Amino acid sequence: MSNTPGIETREIADDDLDNVAGGLSVSGSLDGLTAKFAPGPNGVPVLTGGSIKSVSISVQDIPLGPIGG
Repeated sequence: MSNTPGIETREIADDDLDNVAGGLSVSGSLDGLTAKFAPGPNGVPVLTGGSIKSVSISVQDIPLGPIGG
């Protein structure tokens, strides 16, 4: 994390954000997912255990910009 640049923040009035879109794009994947289930009440399966071999998550910034263009 030492190579992470500082994060710049500033306050924006609510009215200034009425016609602005932006946010975060989050994606990911699981590898080697296993799950164990047992019969539960009323026939609904209950998760009793499991494992995941690896997890990958990617988060990207979607820059702020005007809606519709």
